[in-house]
This record gives sequence, structure tokens and C-alpha cells, in this order.
Amino acid sequence: MMGLASFPIVSQRWKRAALVHATYEDYPRLHDYMTPEVFQVRLDTIKEVIRTSYPQVWIDSYLFFSAIFLVIFAAVLSISLQTTSQDKSQLWYPLLILIGPAIIAFWTSRRRSRYYVKYMKFQEKLQKLLKELTMLDSTLLHIKWHERRPREDDSPAELHLPLPISQYAIPLVIDVIQVNPEDIARLTTDSDNIALPSYNAAIEDIVLDVGVVDPQQRHPNDEHDLGTPSSSFSYPLPPVYDGHGVELTLVNPPQYRQ
Repeated sequence: MMGLASFPIVSQRWKRAALVHATYEDYPRLHDYMTPEVFQVRLDTIKEVIRTSYPQVWIDSYLFFSAIFLVIFAAVLSISLQTTSQDKSQLWYPLLILIGPAIIAFWTSRRRSRYYVKYMKFQEKLQKLLKELTMLDSTLLHIKWHERRPREDDSPAELHLPLPISQYAIPLVIDVIQVNPEDIARLTTDSDNIALPSYNAAIEDIVLDVGVVDPQQRHPNDEHDLGTPSSSFSYPLPPVYDGHGVELTLVNPPQYRQ
């Protein structure tokens, strides 16, 4: 398989997360596989999923600076009232303004706690969309849509970014890959979507065989029997007590006179 184009998803602090791409003419490898109309329709579909499902962070940035502005405004108002106002009851007005930053802090903390859940839902929707696009384009156009994490060998020129990649927050990159004709049948099935268990889950899924070991099933290289101590020290065993041949004599305790 050969990569034809890559489109990074850039998460911006002051703007909405967006799918960065160039014009159709800047992707010469795609010219043999899709028309400009199909190219634009596919990207617009992906952009719509990003716009509606991606957890945006630019809102938190504006809320943070709004809270700072309210705190500074409350401090300035408090100082001005202490120097000019004769009514002491007006000194409570700056405290009422501080309710705004408290509400903003509570809201942003709640948004951050739900960020991971929203991001996982977005990734599921994106994977489902790319799978549908692959099923449409693999037979007719012989291409596959795939999402991945950024790699170290990604270059700004390949992703069509004006600045170095370290200057951007790129959570995912969408690749368009050429599909060989013999792989088309495999891509249209669900066999390649089976999730393998993680390493930790695999090593924890162990069944212990508890019970008496069958001597016939033991490995011939075992040196010691399970019933025999493996220590090199040996001690004499006590005699076996069978309960016969032992006479018990009742002895009266001595009596003392008072």
C-alpha cells in the first residue's frame, strides 16, 4: 500500500479544531484515483464530523481570560469604592462580581473532566465514517481512508503545515492509502476490525490448575515429587502411635494436713 495524502486534525487554543488540507492540485498522487468533486465532498463530510463531535478547547481559553478580567475588575472596583464611597454597604459589590469567576471555574473543571469521554465518542464516530468511506471508495477508486497518531517521520510539507509540527497540537492524522485489488475483499468485511486484547489483559487471563497432580502427567525432568521435601536435610520421623500396649496408672495426689 502507498500513501496518497495525509490530512492532520489540528486542535487550536483560540479557534475550533479543524482538518488542515491544501487544494486538490497540491495532491498529485490523488489525481489518478479521484476527481476534484469527490475530493471536496469527502473532506466536507469529515469536517462536519469534526465540527459537531470533536471536544473543543478554545471555549476554555476564552472563559479563563474572562475569569481573570472579572477578578481584576472586582479588585479595581473595591479600591475605588473604599476611597470615594461613603456608604459602607457598597463595598459588597465587588464580592458579587467574584461569583462569575467561581461559576466559570466550576464549568471549566466539569468540561475538562468529560473531555476524555467526548474524545473517545468522537474517535468512534470518525472511525465509523472512515470505514464507510473505505467501503465506498475501495471498490471504485481503490483507496482506503485510515486514521492514525502522528509519527516522528511526518514532515510539515507532507501535512501541508506552514510551521514545524512541534508548533501544533495534532491528535490524529487521516491518511488516504492506495489499495491493492487483492485486498479489496478483505477491506469490505469486518474481519480486520477485531480488537485484540491488550497485553495486560492477556497476562491476567490465566487459569490456575489447582488440585492433585497426576504422576503420569508430570514432566520427566522433574527432580522431586510434590509430596517429598526438596531440602537436603533429613530428620528421623517419630514412632507411630497405635494406642495399644500402653497402660495408664491412676496416681492419687498427696494429701496435706492443715
